[in-house]
Amino acid sequence: MDEKLKTRIEGLSGDDARIIEGDFERELYSTDIGEVPFAKRLFDTTPELVIQPKSVAALKKIVLFANEEKEAIFPRGSVSSGLGGVVPTVKGIVLDLSFMNKIVELNREKETLKVQTGVRWSEIENFLNPENLSLRAYPSSFFSTVGGWIATGGYGIGSYRFGHLKYQIESLEVMFPSGEVKSILSEEEEFARFFGTEGQFGIVLTAVLKLRKKQKKSLPHLIYLESAEDAFDFIRGMIKEELKPNHIKFLDAAHLEVVNTFLGEDLFHMKDAVLVEFEEDDEETKFLDFAQSRGSLAEDYLSNYIWHERLFPMKRRGGKPTPLACELLIPLEKAVPYLKEVKKITERCWMNIHVESHIVGKDKALLMLTHLCDVREPKAYLVHISLIPVLTRLGLKFGGVPYGIGIWNVPFIKDKCEKKRLKIYKAYKKEVDPRNILNPYKFFSVKTKMANILGITFKPPLFRLLIHLASLTTPIFGKLVSPKEEFKEESVLEKTVYSCIKCGSCAANCPAYLVTNEESVVPKNKLYLAKKLLEGEEISKNDSDKVFLCTHCGMCREVCQNDLDLVTAWSELEKMLEDRFGKPEEAIRDFVSTMESSEDYWRFVYKPFFQKESFTKETVNTDILSFYGG
Repeated sequence: MDEKLKTRIEGLSGDDARIIEGDFERELYSTDIGEVPFAKRLFDTTPELVIQPKSVAALKKIVLFANEEKEAIFPRGSVSSGLGGVVPTVKGIVLDLSFMNKIVELNREKETLKVQTGVRWSEIENFLNPENLSLRAYPSSFFSTVGGWIATGGYGIGSYRFGHLKYQIESLEVMFPSGEVKSILSEEEEFARFFGTEGQFGIVLTAVLKLRKKQKKSLPHLIYLESAEDAFDFIRGMIKEELKPNHIKFLDAAHLEVVNTFLGEDLFHMKDAVLVEFEEDDEETKFLDFAQSRGSLAEDYLSNYIWHERLFPMKRRGGKPTPLACELLIPLEKAVPYLKEVKKITERCWMNIHVESHIVGKDKALLMLTHLCDVREPKAYLVHISLIPVLTRLGLKFGGVPYGIGIWNVPFIKDKCEKKRLKIYKAYKKEVDPRNILNPYKFFSVKTKMANILGITFKPPLFRLLIHLASLTTPIFGKLVSPKEEFKEESVLEKTVYSCIKCGSCAANCPAYLVTNEESVVPKNKLYLAKKLLEGEEISKNDSDKVFLCTHCGMCREVCQNDLDLVTAWSELEKMLEDRFGKPEEAIRDFVSTMESSEDYWRFVYKPFFQKESFTKETVNTDILSFYGG
């Protein structure tokens, strides 16, 4: 980007936006949770600028500038998807909307809540706790943003009872590339166009969420069945009997085996299982009567444990890092036939697939297929990546559709959107974004570097041929390059770096990030820097210094999906960096001083002890002593 344009942006945004230009910091915005080794060969994934607007006025100035100069803009939330939906394709500007995270207005009478879309679902639930109100449905990636779930999907926990996210929202406020801000009600035709279209039409600024009274009880039950076929028969039986669970989830035996491995005890049976949650005693009673003689119920404490883990879908997988997932929405009656074919294919390819499924309607299931493979085994990793579109294509034959599109599922866009809807989407894109600045060259079609020579591989006819070749060759290569069972002895830092799945849960629970708003201090990003260090890449002293802005409080580990020993990893990383660059004593003192003067920090750190409307850091000692009876 021309330096004059950068200067113009700085002048336009003023103090109402933070501009990030550092090489490493911009690189942090070049990826999502997916690990696709060839992405940088296909696209210019590192943005020219990252801007964190703090107000609608600042955002509007930036969007108008980008539209005038035909600069691509890529809106970004907490990044909990792996399909490239937020990854830059042509450099451009990343708009990090995490500062636009205010809870705007609670209407207790109507039971609605207006929020800015940079707010996380976990923050909303915390806000609602004292109000006797709750969300209707929410994503299993509980630390993702409202805008992210609107853009990428909309099915999750509670969707069996309450349906898709679009039915849980009363209205949206959207900014278009023209700078126009428009409020769109749920009954309007264009309302649905912003769900699952991954930021193609406008930037969703606010959403009015429909709430409900807080549930008085949570009554989860885990029931073991003899097979996946029995499990889905059981689910269809519940639906036929008109039982009314809040949520239904299928877990295969491999999933429960991993839980046992982590816990170090054989607590769960090695069987396929169904997890259900009820909120009323009479519905639970009906379920227990129905379940009698159909399966084996787990003990209550095990059912409660598995229900709690619904918010950590990738947690504690153990073994190989880097989850490779295929997510499909599939007719409920087709789930088992599809899974049987998947098992045949993956066994031939020397892969072990874990299966989970959220039942998101009376006739629809969201299937999540996960395979763990280490990116340090590049041959095996690439072979297994090539199988993902094979499994997706297979799902289409059983009436399924991809859950998300992003970049990597673009060849399936016509399967995701029927012809009429796709035609409407394309016409709407031309109408509201005629210069194609919003998230360009993805979702509808892909354009790669080198005059789009490699982009032709994303055309459906050629892509189908490549899938066919992959289905033939992957079993052969899969056996030849099957990953080693064990690696050489690793330090805690090495193990942590290559086991991080970049889910972003840590960002929502990091007091250092709360105080500094620096992406470099987010735990997953410190591990990204550590990876560069371990692999011999150059890093700067400035980026090294930011690693030390950490209290070692352990709050990141509390929510770590993979239960990594992060505090020990920080000690190892800091020792390596101190040996190379020295310890930034002055920066650390400034950081500590900033924390100590931040009421947001004290409120955040001590929120487990008390919830108060009126709060200052001077009250901390008194309240904690009172809490402990001192």
